[in-house]
Amino acid sequence: MRRSRSWWLAVMVLVCGLAFALRLYHLDASPLRGDEAFAVRYWAADPLGADPLGVDDPLSHREPHPFGTYAAFWTWKHLAGSSEFAMRMLPLLGNMIGVAAVAALARRLFGSAPVAVIAALLWAVHPFLIWHAQDARNYALWAGLSPLAMLLFLRAAATNDPRRWTFYVLAEALALYTFFLEAFLLPVQALYLLLIHAPRALWRRAVIAWIALGVLLVPWLVQLYWLSGSGYSGTLDRADPAALLTRFLPTLLTGGEPAKPWNLIVPLGWIALVALLLFPAARRDRRPLWLALWVLLPAAFLLVVATRMSVFNPRYLIMVTSALLLLTARALIPSTGAAPLPRPAMWAARVALAGLLLVPGANTLARYYGGDSPKAPDWPTLAAFFMERAGPTDLIVFPAPDPTFRYYYTDGPAAEISLEPGRDPLDTLQNEFWRGAIWLVGDPPDAVRVLDEQYPRLAHYTVGGFPVTYYATRDVTTDDIAQAVGATFGDFAHLVGYTLYGPSTASPAMTLALYWLPLAQTPTEYKVFVHLTASRLAPDGTPIWAQDDRAPGTSTWDLDALLRDPYTLLADASEGLPPGDYTLEIGFYDPATGERVPIIGPHGESLGDSLPLKMIRFPIR
Repeated sequence: MRRSRSWWLAVMVLVCGLAFALRLYHLDASPLRGDEAFAVRYWAADPLGADPLGVDDPLSHREPHPFGTYAAFWTWKHLAGSSEFAMRMLPLLGNMIGVAAVAALARRLFGSAPVAVIAALLWAVHPFLIWHAQDARNYALWAGLSPLAMLLFLRAAATNDPRRWTFYVLAEALALYTFFLEAFLLPVQALYLLLIHAPRALWRRAVIAWIALGVLLVPWLVQLYWLSGSGYSGTLDRADPAALLTRFLPTLLTGGEPAKPWNLIVPLGWIALVALLLFPAARRDRRPLWLALWVLLPAAFLLVVATRMSVFNPRYLIMVTSALLLLTARALIPSTGAAPLPRPAMWAARVALAGLLLVPGANTLARYYGGDSPKAPDWPTLAAFFMERAGPTDLIVFPAPDPTFRYYYTDGPAAEISLEPGRDPLDTLQNEFWRGAIWLVGDPPDAVRVLDEQYPRLAHYTVGGFPVTYYATRDVTTDDIAQAVGATFGDFAHLVGYTLYGPSTASPAMTLALYWLPLAQTPTEYKVFVHLTASRLAPDGTPIWAQDDRAPGTSTWDLDALLRDPYTLLADASEGLPPGDYTLEIGFYDPATGERVPIIGPHGESLGDSLPLKMIRFPIR
């Protein structure tokens, strides 16, 4: 007995260690996504302080999550900090409860240590659970607490001990205060008592427990009442019964939605194989039937709710993952009794069932860890870019509200504003045109149109995967010039100076603004070249990088009026140059002949036909 207990403990320690390692690996490799940043910034705000969104109604009256979630996130942030690693550790630890809970459920239901180990192992490596365990939201917490509450319910039902009913009530209240939809499992518990033909004494204690639970849930019910009048209608999909089979079940089994036809093969194959393998056991007891109801009833409830609200998403059924894994684990272990097929065929079915889940699951996990499906765009790089480039009078414009940017741009000097979907951008921006510069993130056509009418474009970059357009005021003065030059090109252009924005540690992208004083209009439309040269790489002066040449309008420009002439270098932040020193050079040339224009220095000296402006060292440190 002692040896068996030691074996069980050793195996569970290994499984828990594997689950923890898989959830800890790359925990902070991805930036926070929008919902995570909202949780960190607003859920975890001081519950006794002012509303973090500046709205009269408290967050709990509008945000469809129970009080317990806000209390947990606020407490954890207060204790652990607000970094990605710290805030994701809370759902990680909460999800670890599920490893032990699902193993204990398997032993309670089936009395089998092998079934328990397999169920715990399936939980440990489940891609959907790992993804949510590395997500600073309450879904992984709920997924861990829900099977714990169900386990304590089964223990209480087995002994009818008042203390065990108390533990169940406390655990169930904790799960309900973590996520509202935990209530879908209360009818599942009642059905369990019906299926086992519970005596009156057991029903009496169960009803008392549910009444006590109702008393504990009075604030929970009050919050539900507030939310019912908030106008919240969800932000996801509406009900789609077919998606329960083709999208929900594959996601809850393997962590992702397979491509066609596998989105049908996987769920139908799982149903057929589990039914086949559990046939001997299902004839003798109703526990597999109850586990099936654990899946089907919440799915039906969600389907009904989703006809009125846009909440149809697999994560809202994450609590049924335990039942799916228990059914799978039980099907993988041979049972006594007559089988519907010969033994070799039954073992082939078990191998097929394991492969049906493990192959797509391993593929989903590999893509997740490999970064093929990034959880969020590169917000830290974008925030660092604006920390280095945007000034206190600048404005950063986003096409839609997203709390993530401000999480990373905590003390940034520039103001930030988001456009409202369905509203004319001019209504949002018309009071901002006094600013010297506006940065537009993304390419929303209406916003581009409005800003193009008000400002000239200086540059267009790609930073952290985000398109960024830089607009600056039309007014040009000598105060805008960072470096004086005083060189004359031919007899038609005088370069007063230039300003170079970038490069920086956040991005190699640069904007070179040349400030010309036109001396004459030319019969030929000369073009400007902007080159980066490196003698160690090209001793003959061949440019290592060249800007697309552009004509500043030498044949038509206004004389004696200061002209700003912007050029963007390395606009795509992914563009790289070999480490080393580079020289930024400019000049004019005749596009018809390729002949360059001679340059005269401020003291009348000849500077050749290419003017070095600045030495730049890559990478920037």
